[in-house]
Amino acid sequence: VNESRNITWTTAGTVANVKLEYSTDGGTTYPNVIIATTPNTGSYAWTVPDSITTAARVKVSDAANANAFDVSNANFKIRGSVTVTAPNGAEAWPINTTQSITWTKVGSIANVKLEYSTNGFTDELQTYLIAASVIATSGTPYSWLIPDAPSAAVKVRVSNVSDATVFDTSNANFSIKGSLTITAPNGT
Repeated sequence: VNESRNITWTTAGTVANVKLEYSTDGGTTYPNVIIATTPNTGSYAWTVPDSITTAARVKVSDAANANAFDVSNANFKIRGSVTVTAPNGAEAWPINTTQSITWTKVGSIANVKLEYSTNGFTDELQTYLIAASVIATSGTPYSWLIPDAPSAAVKVRVSNVSDATVFDTSNANFSIKGSLTITAPNGT
């Protein structure tokens, strides 16, 4: 979503201009016009819309003759993206404190899953659930009570609940550390 991707095609014969459309239902319908007419250069830079689907297809047709067309051979995916903004590396968060996990998103992602790893996600056996589903609004922090899991190789992963292939992790490791509080003598 919101990235530029090239649509490419070849033609036989004389086709001055083409019409570009896309489908979100596997090619059953093409209700979405990308551009009604553009010169037939064989390529068009398309800014992908926020139409998240696993069944997208593109249709290229002769702008002067709708019967001359071709469509994508198979479905492709239009997907959003998420980016972890905190913790993003080098933080040192004490056990039993509340810290904010933040992220940004692109596209109409409704909910995200939050997880952490104590080994930088090198082994999924050391991956733990923080929250199974959180509203994905960008900029709204999730308050995480830091668990008793000391490690210097911690990362957080934020993933789309509806599509686990859409995820991001902290850019670098951060630490979960123990803390001490002197209760006596404390100056009284």
